[in-house]
Amino acid sequence: MNMKTLLNLLPEGKKDAIQNRLRSRFLLWQLFLVFVLEVFYLSILVSAFVVLDFQLKSLGSIGQNAALSARSEERRLNEYERKFQETNVQVDVVGKIDRSHLYFSRIFSLLDTLTPAGITVNQMKTEEYKVSLSGRAAKREDLLLFDKQLKEAEVCITDVNVPVSNLFSQEDIDFQLDFSVQPQCLRNKQSL
Repeated sequence: MNMKTLLNLLPEGKKDAIQNRLRSRFLLWQLFLVFVLEVFYLSILVSAFVVLDFQLKSLGSIGQNAALSARSEERRLNEYERKFQETNVQVDVVGKIDRSHLYFSRIFSLLDTLTPAGITVNQMKTEEYKVSLSGRAAKREDLLLFDKQLKEAEVCITDVNVPVSNLFSQEDIDFQLDFSVQPQCLRNKQSL
């Protein structure tokens, strides 16, 4: 086996001086490291302060803009509300007019379904809920059938009056008849 022998040739004073220098270097190194860490943490704090200050100013301006925007939006909403109220009043007026409106086109639809092929209506007059028809029937049977169908439509038509004088001839009969129409049939928008 090999043995190593270490010789310490340094005098004791120099050894202490070298150790003191090493300690002072280590201390300086630690102080430098602490200083660098302090600068690093201080830069983090300063940048955080700058960022937070910028955000605070931004939030302040956003808050002012939001307040202005909120007032503007409130004015717009008030304007829309006023327009909706005006529109609702107008719709209510139109609804009242529509509910009281009489749809005489319902009479035409009803007569179209009830009039036999041999009947020609030449004239129609209305007064209140009374309707007077005049026209020509090809045959007496057509006129009688028309009278019967009008009387059977009692939901909308009442008081059908066909004068007997209309029934004297057999063919080419000029006739006039009267009937009343129920008011709900003229106001109802549904087809008859």
